[in-house]
Amino acid sequence: MTSPKNTYSPTRDLIALVIIALSFAVRYWFVDSGQLNLVQDEAQYWDWIRRPQLSYYSKGPLIAWMIAAWTEVFGNTELGVRFGSIIGMTGIQAALYIGVSRIWREYSMAIFVLLVAVTMPLLNGLGILATTDNPLIFCWTVAFFALAAATRNTPDSTPSNWPFFILGFCVAIGILAKYMMLSFLGLGIIYALILQLRGQMPSRFWRRFFLASLIGTIVGLAPIILWNMHNDWVAYKHVAKLSTGVGREFSVRFMPFLEMLGAQIGLLAPWWFIFILMGSKKALGKSFVGPVGAFDAKYRRDLQSVLFFWPLWAIITFKALFSKVEANWTAVAFMAGALLGGMGLHAWWHAPNRKMRGKFILVTTAIAVTGLIYVAPILPVPDNLNPTHRLKGWEDLGTKIEQLTQTEFNDPAKVFAMSDNYGFTSELAFYIPGQPITYCPWTDNRRMNQYDLWPNPEANGQLGWDGIMVRKRFQKGRIAELEKMFDSVSEPIFYESSFNGQPARKFTLIICKGYNGYWPQLGLGKY
Repeated sequence: MTSPKNTYSPTRDLIALVIIALSFAVRYWFVDSGQLNLVQDEAQYWDWIRRPQLSYYSKGPLIAWMIAAWTEVFGNTELGVRFGSIIGMTGIQAALYIGVSRIWREYSMAIFVLLVAVTMPLLNGLGILATTDNPLIFCWTVAFFALAAATRNTPDSTPSNWPFFILGFCVAIGILAKYMMLSFLGLGIIYALILQLRGQMPSRFWRRFFLASLIGTIVGLAPIILWNMHNDWVAYKHVAKLSTGVGREFSVRFMPFLEMLGAQIGLLAPWWFIFILMGSKKALGKSFVGPVGAFDAKYRRDLQSVLFFWPLWAIITFKALFSKVEANWTAVAFMAGALLGGMGLHAWWHAPNRKMRGKFILVTTAIAVTGLIYVAPILPVPDNLNPTHRLKGWEDLGTKIEQLTQTEFNDPAKVFAMSDNYGFTSELAFYIPGQPITYCPWTDNRRMNQYDLWPNPEANGQLGWDGIMVRKRFQKGRIAELEKMFDSVSEPIFYESSFNGQPARKFTLIICKGYNGYWPQLGLGKY
């Protein structure tokens, strides 16, 4: 194999700048042009900013702070909610390129890593949607290269203090985004111990590493712990139940596992998954077979990349065999996945006699599929095959609720909206004209959510008001708890919303009159 010239070139920086700028422009256009309504969690995070707190039921406060900052600029709009993620993904891409080219000093490889990152389906999604994974991955990526910088010196020299300052800062901010940041420290310790055992650890590392980690952890957890102390530790009970599967019967679930595995490969992109395997094979050989005591930069690079991808990705993916998991739980590992994929692509690209046609087909396919992500919402795809279908119709629903409010009640100013689903409650809050306070009564068997920790309509002075209940899909039958809350409850009204003139989500609406102050608390203790 011929080795490409691995020296600094301003041309590579310019190419990287163009790629990052184009990626930003496409994401900005997608959001600003209103291609998709907010996802339910996005709407919930937006609703959090109207009740500022030190932390929240399921996540730390960082996502709410980000949304609050950008809605000050763009208003309470989809762009305002999502702009933090648009700019955050730009930061992730820049951190990957700068880290590979400046910290690892792999100038040639950096462009390939960037190409993989900007065409990974999951990372494109996280660059559009307002999620906690976006700031988490940014902090994780910067901390990853700070750790690399802290361990790159020869054993006879002492690394600068700056990598440790940056590491501690990223740990603190990352924890405020998502508790998963704590796992970075576990992986970092394993990485450093292996370097220590192989005689590749620079002097004075451990004390500064532990000090930075400790301070970062304390600063990041402080507001979260304070909030939980006053809220029965509900966030930790919620996370413990999700992560351990407490209360579920043990069983092996082959089909959910296969679905999870398929989703993971799809979110990485099948071709990048192949290149990740290629990059990992070579990296594993270097990482665990290399000579003890040989202070090799490529050894550290490969070891760190393998450790920060495969353990997290594999553990969470294979957890689907035994309990329910969400496809995005592995998101933080995709940063190292882009590194391994870039390594594999770099080696493949520069292999002897590699034909230009193969290179062209690969790059064109990656870019074309990425383009499909952005046009998928407007493609004439059947609802059951279009993954964006469930994100459509919320704005139309808000208009319908406003119409019913004006026509079905004696005093439209005294009507509140509610749903038995926290995501629907959040969407109603965002898309009903005027963006009113909405509620999530415990009328069905469900888990606790943030709305259960906030005042109910009676506490907000809405005794005697009327209400509109919104449920998913078309559902018949009476709701006993709802009938206890109001003097009268209508028969279900089935409504199919629309998006850009096309059929969208289906809802069941119920007209409720005369709220009497009863508020169901059936599920307290279910986290």
